[in-house]
Amino acid sequence: MNKSSLTEGSVFGALFRFSLPMIVINILQMLFHMADTATLGVMAGDMEVAAVGACGSLVSLLLCLVTGYSGAANVVISRRIGAGDRDGARRACGVALVMGLLSGLILMVIVLAGSRQFLILMNCQPEVLDMADLYLKIYFLGMPITMLYNFATSILRASGDSVRPMIYMIVSGVTNVGLNVLFVGVFDMTVSGVACATVISNVIALTLALIALAKDKDFCKIELRNLRLRRAEVLEIVRIGVPSCIAGISFYFGEVVVVSAVNSLGTNAMTANAVSAQIDRINYTVGASIASAGGVMISQNFGAKRFDRIRRVLTTTALYCIGVTMLIGVVAVLLSDVLIGFYTDSAEIVELTKGRLVLVCLTNFITCTMEVFSHSVSALKRPNTLLVVGLTCGFAVRSGWAWFIWPLCPTLPFLFICFPLSTLIGGIIHFTVYRGAIRKEELAATGTVAA
Repeated sequence: MNKSSLTEGSVFGALFRFSLPMIVINILQMLFHMADTATLGVMAGDMEVAAVGACGSLVSLLLCLVTGYSGAANVVISRRIGAGDRDGARRACGVALVMGLLSGLILMVIVLAGSRQFLILMNCQPEVLDMADLYLKIYFLGMPITMLYNFATSILRASGDSVRPMIYMIVSGVTNVGLNVLFVGVFDMTVSGVACATVISNVIALTLALIALAKDKDFCKIELRNLRLRRAEVLEIVRIGVPSCIAGISFYFGEVVVVSAVNSLGTNAMTANAVSAQIDRINYTVGASIASAGGVMISQNFGAKRFDRIRRVLTTTALYCIGVTMLIGVVAVLLSDVLIGFYTDSAEIVELTKGRLVLVCLTNFITCTMEVFSHSVSALKRPNTLLVVGLTCGFAVRSGWAWFIWPLCPTLPFLFICFPLSTLIGGIIHFTVYRGAIRKEELAATGTVAA
């Protein structure tokens, strides 16, 4: 069944086997997205690339509104699997799929009704507005499929299966690239071709995931009688999902403020920020994947009431995450001249990029460690902490730094100090809550005090 045992055996062994496919999935997603843009750049033109690029921020913002619910469903299902509650897990799986479909339909309706106005509000340039609007509408016509797939793979990961989602991503991604070449290169569909390729490849991935869930013989089997909204499961998912979504939006807007400050420094700074972000995103992606894997393990062990193992999982995940992200960060800095050279040969841009890259890559372990603690408090039924950290650290600290502190020394590296600073504060808050939560839950489980 390609499932890892997450509640027994070697903690590091289980974490490594479970996290590796998740790392591969997230890196492949980045590469396939880059392939979309590259196909347009080679076979269409700069205007088409700009049109798709203009949709990026809006897509990210809208997805922030709902993606937290798939993670919340993962936590809920993982707990029930850890507790050995097969019927409860199957009910939660059915509810999760219905919620995924509904969230996709809601996003689809919102975008189809107002995509053009959203793009105008985000200062999309008039010369690419029509193409961007077309791309966005086709992309979001497939949003119910995309959200169903996200929830379906979240269910598979909750069961300890990260291998099959990786396989489905590979099949989907390769199909996407092939269809990009066909639609753009042969049929001259440009932005509509890229959007259609994404939708079709997601249909294939979703089909594979649903077949796997339908054939499951254990906790995550999808049954028609469970494909409905149940009050208990919906409320449990919403209690975790709402704080998670708001936290994601808060971090998003905090980053928007920082990027606006970057833009005020001119086009060279904008280019340097974009290039550096492309390089350091891989580092963050790896760390976040490890943190997410640790979160699933903690959720299952919380359901099983194995508190000593939870502590080992958290420590192992944090150390593993720190070691890997520091290694990647050091390598990225040592190879910075070569890596940046793939994007630009401007001496000024290279210098600006290296300044940001050194700071962000060498401190990314702080951000990823915060992600580890973030998943732990969510697994231990303390999701409101995500909300507090998102509002205070994701938005207030980053925005306050960009608005009031950074103008005292308006350089690119000094601006991005707010990234490790905000996540350090957030990590401390999460870890403090985690320590109190696990003590309280452990005492409650032994009947010493009430939870």
